[in-house]
Amino acid sequence: MFAAMKLRLVLIATACVTLTACSSMSKLWPFHHKAKPGPEAVHELNLVNADGSAATYPQYWQRNTLVLDLSGIGGEGSVAARLPDESTWPVRVAVRVRPGSVDQIEVQGEERNVLPVSRDGTKDIDLTLATSVYTPKTAAIYISWGPMPVFVDTSVPVADPGFVSPTQLPPGGAPAPIDSAPAEGAPSASDIIPPGAVPPQPSPPPGN
Repeated sequence: MFAAMKLRLVLIATACVTLTACSSMSKLWPFHHKAKPGPEAVHELNLVNADGSAATYPQYWQRNTLVLDLSGIGGEGSVAARLPDESTWPVRVAVRVRPGSVDQIEVQGEERNVLPVSRDGTKDIDLTLATSVYTPKTAAIYISWGPMPVFVDTSVPVADPGFVSPTQLPPGGAPAPIDSAPAEGAPSASDIIPPGAVPPQPSPPPGN
């Protein structure tokens, strides 16, 4: 019994040594893949919140594009990206967002740039800003996000006017036409005597 227990301990120890050796050898194996390190955070632009406090959204370089990581945003909000003194704008600037987190990104600089955000997929999306949004002299660009605006039709439908009085002015300001033919039995214009006027006297009979 003692011999069997001793043999079992020897087998366990051998297995542990083998596993350790395999783990060490796997690192020397030419096909071993190392995990890629994440992008190094940089500070190229000064980001400021709406209340004036410093924003902490990460910034990364991806080749010649500066990526502002807004993947954690939602709802509505805004941030200003200001260019530090004695520096120039990158060749390209992009914002990174999560699909469906917001409906659109709006950028105000030298011009307005609206970028819709797709709802499809699970990977973050990099939206590149138009290069005409900023120039070498642009001090800041303003980035806001939120739902897609809803445009309401404010036109008022024209109701059927129905009966229109002949004395009512039409929309053009011209008087409405009046029927010049008097109704049957109504006095003509020559029969109507204006107030204060002297009525015409009848002519005397001839020979008087």
